Amino acid sequence: MRILVCCADWGVPVGGSAGSSVHLRAMAAALSRLGHEVRLLVSNGAGPCPPGLSVATVPHRRLWPAIFGLVERARGCPAPAALETGGVSTVPAPGAVTDAPAPGAVSLKTRLYYETLPALADRVEECLVHPIAFGRAVSRMLADFAPEAVYERYALCQTGAAGALARAGEGRVPHILEVNASLARERTEKADDWLAGPWRLFAGRQEARLWRGADRVVCVSEALGRRIAEAGADPDRVRVVPNGVDAEAFSPDRPKGALRRLLGLGDGAVLIGWLGALSPGRGAEEFVRLLGQTLPQVPQARGVVIGGGPLDGTCRTLARELGLADRVHFTGPVAHDRVPDLLVDLDMAVACYPPQADFYFSPMKVAEYLACGLAVAVGRTGRADQAVTDGVSGLLVDPDAPGAFARALVGLCRDPDLRARLGAGAREQAMAGPTWLGNARLVEREIEACFEARVAGGGKWA
Repeated sequence: MRILVCCADWGVPVGGSAGSSVHLRAMAAALSRLGHEVRLLVSNGAGPCPPGLSVATVPHRRLWPAIFGLVERARGCPAPAALETGGVSTVPAPGAVTDAPAPGAVSLKTRLYYETLPALADRVEECLVHPIAFGRAVSRMLADFAPEAVYERYALCQTGAAGALARAGEGRVPHILEVNASLARERTEKADDWLAGPWRLFAGRQEARLWRGADRVVCVSEALGRRIAEAGADPDRVRVVPNGVDAEAFSPDRPKGALRRLLGLGDGAVLIGWLGALSPGRGAEEFVRLLGQTLPQVPQARGVVIGGGPLDGTCRTLARELGLADRVHFTGPVAHDRVPDLLVDLDMAVACYPPQADFYFSPMKVAEYLACGLAVAVGRTGRADQAVTDGVSGLLVDPDAPGAFARALVGLCRDPDLRARLGAGAREQAMAGPTWLGNARLVEREIEACFEARVAGGGKWA
């Protein structure tokens, strides 16, 4: 069948290496491998890992730089060079006050001009303007490509695809909505300006409306599924499909040595690795602190942080403060298609998320560790006990027990036979799923179920 895969979130580049980009690209590729004709419609077509499928882009256009340029011209100031040449914008980002005035010296007018108005313009663009442009693009795809199903990655306030499908007529094309997080909660809770309250209310209503209106909602965990049902979505239309892995690309059979050559390490070093974005809440700082407890007990061990992000400098500084500057190695950002060749050089891998009251993620890194046949130590958080069988495919650790993680890692460092046994169990569990191809088959069945229900229901989905 013809399937249109949509992502209106401009924070998710289709060729990026973050988990969100990988998920988008992997599902589109897996649906294509099942024999479907797949086209992608996205807001951000950038990134070093193109999907190898037909991609159309609906770029967002920031309103504030244009407004800023007009105001500056009216004031008799030269327009920023980027606005004249089409280069990179030199307009201050929302929240940034230029010329660094002394604390307490910033006037209300300055804050309005450099903070409030840019933030307001960006939210108007994101929540009101871009959905219209994206919806028009979906309508064109419905006419030209004539998809038999639309599979969309949920993005905050992006109602364009749902609106286009509604205009096309109820029951014409099933809408499968993939939800990976409650973005209304995640993003609006971080806002601390006067816009936060109205934005939170608007975003929450739009989120619940999208969840309720989709023909199927595919989410990554039971906890997230419960939240979606509490927002008013029909529980019978909610499906839990955890993040998968490409078990062919992530394999213990890949040639080894790339990571050790990159870091200048010999075969005698025992490598303890962590993979992911160095962002708050992902466990990067926790991993470096864990190495501070582990490495002093195992002289031949080294820590490896694979990935980049805003906490890169913080983690490097922390490693120096712990006296581990020469024993903790940072690769920096890595394109996702290079990750398998680095993972296979590790002797073990860690997932150590910080304590969270409502952990609803499905860590992609754990699936990739398992597929590479690594011995893993994973905190008992969220659905970890479903992803890892304790003592068989890895070690489940109580993150609240003092020293438990360090003891697990020290034991793995000192017992190569245990590492080998757990690694074999990890690969076996990864092959049993979830995989991206298996997830695509589940989505395929849900689309077919929508068509069967339409026939049984006289033209309406059920």
